Amino acid sequence: MPDKPRWLNRLPEALATLEASPLPWVERSVLETLLGIRRRRAQQILSALATERRGKRVIVERAVLLAHLRRLAAGDATFYEQRRRERLWQQVAQARRQWMEAPRVLLEPSPQMVRAVYLNDFDGLPEGVEVAPGRITVTFGNAEEALEKLLALALAIGQNRETFEERVALASDT
Repeated sequence: MPDKPRWLNRLPEALATLEASPLPWVERSVLETLLGIRRRRAQQILSALATERRGKRVIVERAVLLAHLRRLAAGDATFYEQRRRERLWQQVAQARRQWMEAPRVLLEPSPQMVRAVYLNDFDGLPEGVEVAPGRITVTFGNAEEALEKLLALALAIGQNRETFEERVALASDT
């Protein structure tokens, strides 16, 4: 089956513009602009409707073109194309909502990291992560290692928030 013309979705706007136009004739360049089509396609549409030739230009009565475009807009191809586009945009909107609602995962914790943190709490943090009153220090060699250590710290905080608050509390807070 041939591709659906992309300009079908522009028919309502084109019809409104043509209906508001005071000009009794339409030529190829106007149709190109209205439907966002190329020269050859505009010529194909107009050639079947040609009412008059002025030199090399083919012109069509505005009323004849309006009737033709209305038939196209009321046809099956336009109906099914509009329905396809609506379904596509619904799917895109749903995928976007799901993407926005789902938290972005930067890094998956390894089973060893999860085990170490859950079993040993803050004592299971990887080497280079220090939690002290008023200070958290993370020493790392590259970005991936930094993310892993920060994730381990987040897991430990999630596991035992009270211990975290005790370790970072300054002497004046107590």
